[in-house]
Amino acid sequence: MKKYLIATMAMLAVSAAPALAQDDGLMEAQTKRGPYLTNRLFDNIFIGVAGGINVYQGESDSYGNHVAPALDVSVGKWVTPCVGLRLQYSGLKANGWDNARSPYAVSSKGPDSKGMYQEKFNVMNLHGDVMWNISNAIGGYKETRTWNFVPYVGFGWARSAANHLYNNEFAFTYGLLNNIRLGNLVDLNLEVKQMVVNQGFDQVVRGAKSEGMFTVTAGLTFKLNRRGFNRPTVAVPADYTPYNNKIAALEDELAKSKADAKRLADELAAEKNKVKEAPAAPAIEGPIMGTFFNIGSYTITPQEIMNLGYVANYIKAYPNKKFTIVGYADSATGSAKRNQYLSQQRADAVCKVLVDRFGVDASQLEVVAKGGTDKFPEIPLNRVAIVESNK
Repeated sequence: MKKYLIATMAMLAVSAAPALAQDDGLMEAQTKRGPYLTNRLFDNIFIGVAGGINVYQGESDSYGNHVAPALDVSVGKWVTPCVGLRLQYSGLKANGWDNARSPYAVSSKGPDSKGMYQEKFNVMNLHGDVMWNISNAIGGYKETRTWNFVPYVGFGWARSAANHLYNNEFAFTYGLLNNIRLGNLVDLNLEVKQMVVNQGFDQVVRGAKSEGMFTVTAGLTFKLNRRGFNRPTVAVPADYTPYNNKIAALEDELAKSKADAKRLADELAAEKNKVKEAPAAPAIEGPIMGTFFNIGSYTITPQEIMNLGYVANYIKAYPNKKFTIVGYADSATGSAKRNQYLSQQRADAVCKVLVDRFGVDASQLEVVAKGGTDKFPEIPLNRVAIVESNK
């Protein structure tokens, strides 16, 4: 049995060379390694079937022909680019030899010239495997890689059966899967594995601690949709610099505006203080302003009303002072009675505008009508109502 273990290790070493010497090599590892997105439950599923030979390693594994046909049927899933899980049926037939007739001995044949009996029995190994894709682990993940080197280990249930007898044993399996890419859907598999079971697997118990079976198969693997692995999309951090700069500029403008507003408020307060502190202008004694009328009219024009607004402000600035409104008419025209009437109406009209329109206190005003006059050099100037400040 030792020579089969040595042969298995040799195959592993030889198979590693082409798997790691591919064109993608180690130089690209840094650009192909993870992280990769976790795939969905039914992503990266594969099924495989293969045929080959079984070499049974029993009590007399160095004697005679131990070769029998082998069949592998597998279903599995690649969880990551480097780690996969697989459930495999492997087995079919086994041949062995023993120097005593075992329950699995061929009944029609006696011992050969050396006293050895041939065994023939059915064999099955149903095992779950953990696979490691060294090519992806070392060389970086590449879905289109031509050759992947995948060692694995597994545990399961082994059964031997012949002549209406059977034996069940716990089995340990390890091996190497050489996965050769043929296309997107199909791969060619070359697989070597070693099964290790209890020494009584063939119903013969001698001094050996264990028995086993060495298997070499070739077959096809069919990759179901969806295949491959994707890297996570790295979000590009947003560049908020333009916005931050704009906000900073607006904050500067706001600070300047606040400073200007404070400066203006201080200046306004200072001016108000100056106004409060400024001495009152002396009251004007005598005529302040005259309001002129058209011939025969006591209607005040809009321009004269605007001028009376200034007069009203002056009067209200001296609430304790009295003012007289004196009405005149042109003595050169009209009768004395008519001129007296016009002068009265003109004085009343000015008083009404000051009180009703501009809010002057009526108690500050006195109305006087002087009738016709020629006191002013030009005749039109005599058609007037003059506001005078009392002494």
